[in-house]
Amino acid sequence: MTVIPDSCLDSLQDQRLVRLLAYWRSKCGAARIPEPSAIEPSEFKFILGYVTLVDVKRQPRRYLFRLDGSVLAALSGMDYTGKYLDELGMPEYCAFVAATYDNVVDRVAPYAYRKRGAFDKVSFSEETVILPLGKGGEVLRLMVAVIPGARSGSNGKLLI
Repeated sequence: MTVIPDSCLDSLQDQRLVRLLAYWRSKCGAARIPEPSAIEPSEFKFILGYVTLVDVKRQPRRYLFRLDGSVLAALSGMDYTGKYLDELGMPEYCAFVAATYDNVVDRVAPYAYRKRGAFDKVSFSEETVILPLGKGGEVLRLMVAVIPGARSGSNGKLLI
């Protein structure tokens, strides 16, 4: 079982993440989470390249990268768009990410973490917020914003 850090949602350090969380909350209205159609990317241009959209597939649960943020794709040297999380070939990292996504889907609530460490022999640091989007209490999509710190792999590429 993969252990995830306690949420730091109320103590985010990166102001872009703070602004994105405020934006997400403003779109909730009376609902627990906003519908995907309520989100307008032109309204959060300040962080857009760091945002990835992930569709939640059911039976079995899988995570499909609908759109990978352009800055994140450039930094990592990999564009996850159109790929499932479990197809990325980084088992430790993917298990951790899946656990954080599961946390958001199961609780139908946002989650954030700061983490420094190593997965699959690659060191990293990041501050991440995961925001659920859905309808009728069901999470259909995740809006994930990642602000990376310095990290490098054996090939010199940054891993997001």
